[in-house]
Amino acid sequence: MNNIDRYLSGDYTKKNHSYHIEDSEFKWKNFVKILKESKLNLDEVNSVSDIGCGSGQILIHANNSNLFKQKCVFDGYDINPDAIDAAKKNSSNLNFFNEDFVNLKEMKRNLIIAADVFEHVQDTYKFLKKLKDKGDFFLFNIPLEISLLSMIRKKNIFKHSFENVGHLHFYTKRTALLTLENIGFKILNCNLVNNRFEEFKKNKKLHSLIINIPQYILEKLGKDLACSIFGGYSLVVLAK
Repeated sequence: MNNIDRYLSGDYTKKNHSYHIEDSEFKWKNFVKILKESKLNLDEVNSVSDIGCGSGQILIHANNSNLFKQKCVFDGYDINPDAIDAAKKNSSNLNFFNEDFVNLKEMKRNLIIAADVFEHVQDTYKFLKKLKDKGDFFLFNIPLEISLLSMIRKKNIFKHSFENVGHLHFYTKRTALLTLENIGFKILNCNLVNNRFEEFKKNKKLHSLIINIPQYILEKLGKDLACSIFGGYSLVVLAK
């Protein structure tokens, strides 16, 4: 099965039936944070597109956020028909399309959201080059799966990510930024984020505490160091 077939055949939906709804609020909060830090003039944003939108939760958060002016157009795109069906059920007042956004003609948006997307795409460079021509500003969330711990663990997390989530490419902070810069994106701001600590605050389980204490301590010395050793972070990027 090639990687596109897994989204069209229902295989991805079987393995990821929630479409990661549980992470959507955390991801949107990180997008809001980086937008506010960068002092982007959101009054000039007339259109927002979420590509690889899954069940549409991030776009729903964007629409409900009051960050954008009232007449701003919101739409979501995904090649997975099951995901689009779920998105339409989740919100009847937003537009969701079962289309490959980068191959649509005469498509231009002020702000494009791509949360956990281009690691799934076989030809990353071709995809990102097409994407760059279709937007003014871009929000990326990129999982950083390469770390010292991931390289020495017995369990092959890369195989797990490939077989269950469909990741074809694996990144560090440096390689993710280099990929975007080589395409021609200008990085306006970037933040390392980790949902693990947020989950611990909610659950407060002993085994979670044991796992998280060393990483929490190391993060106080620097997120880059903690990310390089323990992993479990994502990179949030605002680019143009």
